[in-house]
Amino acid sequence: MSRLPHLSLTPLLLLAAALSIGYLTFTTLHYVVHNYQVHHDETSVRADIAQLDREHGQLVALRDYLKSDEYVEEVARRILGLVRPGETLVVVSSSDNAHDAPSTAQPARTPGDAWWKEFVPPSVDVTPSP
Repeated sequence: MSRLPHLSLTPLLLLAAALSIGYLTFTTLHYVVHNYQVHHDETSVRADIAQLDREHGQLVALRDYLKSDEYVEEVARRILGLVRPGETLVVVSSSDNAHDAPSTAQPARTPGDAWWKEFVPPSVDVTPSP
């Protein structure tokens, strides 16, 4: 008859306790890391939402400006060359030395610039009103 070796109960209990503590430590650390990542993601999303809200406000202000009589008059005068009754249109032609004149071309748009800002004269404020 074969006999199994007699194992003491104390080492088995210590092994079970060590495994339980290791598991609890691992799950707690996993929870803490996950919680930190969620908090970081939430902060990032909130910053994105704030930026999008600012851009939305600017676009709403731009839409309102494009619907205004001020914009229509600006386009009529600058692009179409129209004048009000009683005004005289003066056209200034460039000289033959046009290559000596400083360039008035718009600088190239950088990727972060808003595309719609090209349509608004610099004198117009498109920040949203509170």
